[in-house]
Amino acid sequence: MAPVEPDVKPSAPDIAPPGTTTPPAAKPSLMARFKALLVEYGPLAIAVNYLIFGLVIVGFWAAIRAGFQPQGTGAQAGAWGAAYIASQAVKPVRLAAVFVLTPLIARIPPVGRFIARNKHKWSF
Repeated sequence: MAPVEPDVKPSAPDIAPPGTTTPPAAKPSLMARFKALLVEYGPLAIAVNYLIFGLVIVGFWAAIRAGFQPQGTGAQAGAWGAAYIASQAVKPVRLAAVFVLTPLIARIPPVGRFIARNKHKWSF
C-alpha cells in the first residue's frame, strides 16, 4: 500500500498586501489618561493623587531634615523647596501609583457605591 500524502496548500504570506494595513493607534498622552481616570472615578482620583503627593513631599522633607543633603538646585531652596523639587522629579512614578491604586480603592464596597451613586455629578 502506498503512503497517503496530505494535501499541501501554498502558505499565505505572513505580511499583508501593501495599502491594507492600518497604523497602530497612538497611545494617549499621560494627561489624556489622567482626565479619563478623573471622568471615571471623579473625586476619588483627585483624593488619591493629592494623598500620594502629600506623602511623597512629607517623606522627602523628613529625609532632608534627617540628614539627607540635596545637591544642585535643591541645596539652596530650603527643606520644603527641595522636597517639592524632589517630588516633581518622581511625578511619573506618583502618577503611575495613582493609576494603579485608584481602581483598587474603588473596589472597596462603600467607595464603589459612592462612585456609582454620584458619577453623574462629575461627568465632564
